[in-house]
Amino acid sequence: MVASAARIASLSTCLVVLVHGQVNANETIWSSVILTRYGDRTPLISQDQSVLTPLGAQQLYSSGAMFRQRYIAPSDDNVGSDHVIDGISTYEIDSTQVFTMSTADQFVVASAQAFIQGLYPPLNLSSSHPVLNDMSILANGSNIDFPLGGYQYPQIYTTSPVDPNSIWIAGDVNCPIYDSTASLYFSTSQYQQLANETQAFYNKFQDEIFSGELPSANIDYHNAYYVFDYLNYGFTHNRTVKNLVAATDLDQARTLADQWEFAINGNTTAGRDTGDRIQTVAGQTVAAEILGLFFNNIETGGQSSKLNLLFSSFEPMIAFAALAGLPAEDANFYGLPDYGSSMVFELFSSDSTSKGSFPDPSQLSIRFLFRNGTNASANLDTYPLFGRTDSSLVMNMTDFVSEMENIMIAGVGDWCNACNSGSVFCAAYTNSSSNSSTTGSGTSLSGGTASHSMKPAVAGVIGAVISLVLAAIILAGVMLLGGVRMYRTNAKRRSDLGGFKGGEKLASDQDLTIPKAAAGASVVKGHERIGSWELAQGGVAKDMNPNNDRERPESLRRPSYEGDDDVRPGIQPTQVEERF
Repeated sequence: MVASAARIASLSTCLVVLVHGQVNANETIWSSVILTRYGDRTPLISQDQSVLTPLGAQQLYSSGAMFRQRYIAPSDDNVGSDHVIDGISTYEIDSTQVFTMSTADQFVVASAQAFIQGLYPPLNLSSSHPVLNDMSILANGSNIDFPLGGYQYPQIYTTSPVDPNSIWIAGDVNCPIYDSTASLYFSTSQYQQLANETQAFYNKFQDEIFSGELPSANIDYHNAYYVFDYLNYGFTHNRTVKNLVAATDLDQARTLADQWEFAINGNTTAGRDTGDRIQTVAGQTVAAEILGLFFNNIETGGQSSKLNLLFSSFEPMIAFAALAGLPAEDANFYGLPDYGSSMVFELFSSDSTSKGSFPDPSQLSIRFLFRNGTNASANLDTYPLFGRTDSSLVMNMTDFVSEMENIMIAGVGDWCNACNSGSVFCAAYTNSSSNSSTTGSGTSLSGGTASHSMKPAVAGVIGAVISLVLAAIILAGVMLLGGVRMYRTNAKRRSDLGGFKGGEKLASDQDLTIPKAAAGASVVKGHERIGSWELAQGGVAKDMNPNNDRERPESLRRPSYEGDDDVRPGIQPTQVEERF
């Protein structure tokens, strides 16, 4: 829904937004959602697990420090000092205000930790912070700091691929329809032409550059991203590779990887069904998460979800950019975002309308900003969303909700159906358990409260109760008509029952072994898939991921599959009869 000319004119008179993130001093920022790509890491086709490098940690630390200057504690000479989020804790991290979510990949979780180190630096006794002083005083009168000079320990919600909440920041993972539709790209004339025209370019790379990590037969456009990923790491960290690879060749490899990734994640027309845009599924799910976090801030009157940090791979960023029409604004959105890049969504109001209190939702506005990389020259620039002109860099919240609802996948059940996913959690969802017009908060600014179908758990309980009642009626009839009676018999009780066969293991019993990555979950190395349609030769996957049985770290909380069908971390449920 395109904003009307009158609305744009009205917004223009009360909100002045400049490029590079400058805002009018007469406005209040209530909430911000920051979607960030991980920092520099070891290559995916390495024999070892991909991990964040010290350079990557520094990149994310500097990014966190930059956002601290913007949203939390600006310095006196900071020109962006009017961006401070209303009521946010200045020194001590407060998990009720700051929500952090990450995929389970080591380099992504470590990126989140490094970012928050810059966002909320260590607090030590010299800071004279009253809360710290209270906690630091022991009964014997001595004082003690947290380790590492007062390091603050953030709460990070970490989602593995078997967690239904993982879809909000990694909607492309374990999505078979996404995979199968993406594979159609390899039969297009565009792909065939690029593959033929670029083979000579890929042939120039000497075998010693890849050190046996990738066979020569796989150094081609089909593996454009993996080739660039490895070359980029070597160019940064390996003197030999830097001497063998010209900077122009690295740029060419980057350009080809950009084209490949946008064709796979930015195609808004390809899909199994008309209009499903399944190639942008990662952008569709992250859109729902962003909207849900803003709803949570609104529902609590700006008290929670003040600063929301989402850490993931680049797929959600490419997909959302395509859905929001950003490539038409800047050609850089056609390619890979640099390490540590951030997409930023700000929820704010004009002080003339809010007057110090949380405003009516109709008076809220949204601003989108993007920072490509973490270098000192990387600006936090403002861009219009959904095809609006440069003069409408601010969107009314109602318009923003309408546009986001048009592109998002709102529920886990919707995602399971769209992807035809075999993920273990999809068994708990049915076609009727999701609603495509709501977020996890269950509330829509554009249409009042949402309707809800019967939850699978509720239906199961009702069915079980009915079955028990019927069984009791049948048993009573048999006892009445057939003269059946039930008596208690004395038997020796076993005190060592350890299961349905008792506590002892018999010689005939078989050991039950559950292989890792079972229950339909695909084997992944890091966030990017290895060994599926992305590689031409099937045998390469094993060589590239010899440790594919590595256990993934568990998330901080295990979600319950017996409650609501859309329990979301960081998003509180809507109370009965609440209205905006």
